[in-house]
Amino acid sequence: MYTFKSILCPTDFSDASLDALRFAAFAAHSSHGKLTLLYVDEYEKTAVGFFEDDQERRKEHRRRAEAFAYERFDIIIKFLRLKPEHTRKVVRFGTAYIEIINEAEKSNYDAIALSTGGLGNSSPHLLGRTAERIVRLCRTPVITLRPQEPPTQFKISTVLCPTDFSEYSNYSLPYAISIARKFEAKLIMLHVTSLDVQHPELLLSKFPDPHNYHELADEITIERLVGKDIEPENTIVRVAEEEQVDMIVIGTHGARGMRRVQIGTATEEVVRRVMMPVLTITHPVHKILFPRRFMEE
Repeated sequence: MYTFKSILCPTDFSDASLDALRFAAFAAHSSHGKLTLLYVDEYEKTAVGFFEDDQERRKEHRRRAEAFAYERFDIIIKFLRLKPEHTRKVVRFGTAYIEIINEAEKSNYDAIALSTGGLGNSSPHLLGRTAERIVRLCRTPVITLRPQEPPTQFKISTVLCPTDFSEYSNYSLPYAISIARKFEAKLIMLHVTSLDVQHPELLLSKFPDPHNYHELADEITIERLVGKDIEPENTIVRVAEEEQVDMIVIGTHGARGMRRVQIGTATEEVVRRVMMPVLTITHPVHKILFPRRFMEE
């Protein structure tokens, strides 16, 4: 079963990154898990840092950057009332998204928690550059969260899992079932079809059997919905708001296949537009967690 035992929390120490850290702390607490705070210093990848030939200056910069980061880590731990014994502090040097992905895959985290408003955000209408690359390229599940003012009190009583009925999109279903079961939440499975479909209610019989994806699926309440729209993300966002969903679990790719060079448009729009946390699942390597369904041929 999927749990939040170990969560990686990259931060640039901006206020925007705190909401993701708050949710990570909430999620980890539910599973008696641990957090890893990660700061990536990109100075050496800038024009000034890249052409710095003085090795002593490079070492001095690293020393100062580490001291600064650990000081800020301690402030965050105290401000968010994190348990120091369950909080690890890591500093890396390089390109942010590369170092975050390397750390995530090297240490086998259950999730990465990211704010879409920090870490290289270029516009409130776009995913941050670093966040978009991590969601697109990292095989570790990624939790994204838009900064909120004032900070919200997190809970998980309703989980939304969109599906286009493809095996690619259904990779998110075992995760959604696990989370709903852990928090005793209702799971809403949503399919969005095109406007020219005459009887969308007939598609209710096409939903995947949850028991094929999780052997304890009968322990949770599952509701199936079918919507009609030109763009599926519009219905996903609307249902999430109308049903007061606490978390969305969605695959980064659907029926069109897995293109590692581009995040699915619908997924990116959902992550950008909704206020609740979104857990994105990418790449079938996750058959390692759920071998009963996703076996090698």
